[in-house]
Amino acid sequence: MFASRRISTPIVGKREMALSRMRTAAGIISRCGATSVEITQVLGGYGAGTFHLYAYFQSMEHSMEVSNNLMNDIAFAKLAEERELTPSAHVTGPELARVLAGEANPNDTAAMVREYVVPRENLSKAADMVPGIKEMLKGHNVNITMWVPVIAEDMKRLLVVYSAPDMKTLGRGTDEVGMTEKFQKMLVEASKLGTLDRAFGMVEIN
Repeated sequence: MFASRRISTPIVGKREMALSRMRTAAGIISRCGATSVEITQVLGGYGAGTFHLYAYFQSMEHSMEVSNNLMNDIAFAKLAEERELTPSAHVTGPELARVLAGEANPNDTAAMVREYVVPRENLSKAADMVPGIKEMLKGHNVNITMWVPVIAEDMKRLLVVYSAPDMKTLGRGTDEVGMTEKFQKMLVEASKLGTLDRAFGMVEIN
């Protein structure tokens, strides 16, 4: 699976306009062929207060097909023109990533993302840790996926996404699994593969 991400940082006083435009963009991207789309708000940590627009694709070819459709979409061009005439946010992206390990759960609406700077030669070792982490999370309704950039400004990152049906479930999983000695030992091993330098929590919004 592949996913693109656009980040919108609203201008003070223009939050609702920025969100409305992101919803419009999500609808256009969906109509242009993305497998699914979602909008999230970062509640805390890196980029707190920003909106993220994610679009999902079955393959690299699929992502490029949708991108080509967007380039020729009149409504998308009109939206870009509106943003230039009356800015409501600073928008960056899209960047594109692929799943390295795990499988995303489309029913999850809350996520905690931890970003590591990882040398490329350590990516396979990081991916090998996922089955053990999934075993620790079993029965807690928390999922894990690892993502790596394909087209991005910073190509040295590994994104570890812990997701759950809601924020409360995610928090409970952190309490019951993330604080255990076994999980903390796993984090120590992970720190040998790369450096954790960003983390944020986000929730899907309609």
